[in-house]
Amino acid sequence: MLSYKESDNAKTAEITVSGRVSTEEFDAVAAKLEAFIARHGDIRVLEIVESFEGMDATAFWHDIRFSLRHLKDLTRCAVVCEAKIVDLWSELVAPFSRCEVRYFKPGEEEEARDWLRASEDAEF
Repeated sequence: MLSYKESDNAKTAEITVSGRVSTEEFDAVAAKLEAFIARHGDIRVLEIVESFEGMDATAFWHDIRFSLRHLKDLTRCAVVCEAKIVDLWSELVAPFSRCEVRYFKPGEEEEARDWLRASEDAEF
């Protein structure tokens, strides 16, 4: 399941992942993100992974296509999860993306939000 919310003032979107992600859920969230990007240009994303039990194969393919289309639209991505997730896809697209990624532990959601809202020039 995916849940989604956005903050126009901070140009940030939050996505919470819980359980298995269906193609329909992914496509609905992707459409909202694309509209948000169209309104703001560069955005920042917080992904909170409560649990992840996989995703439909079609959803995975849609995720790859979405990521390739929006490599330059994300400036920061904060990921809150149990363990640091470094997947092959992230490592493959990293040289082509300007998105700065930082990982946070569960319970550090506010720290992740603060980091997303902070100036890109600030030191942490």
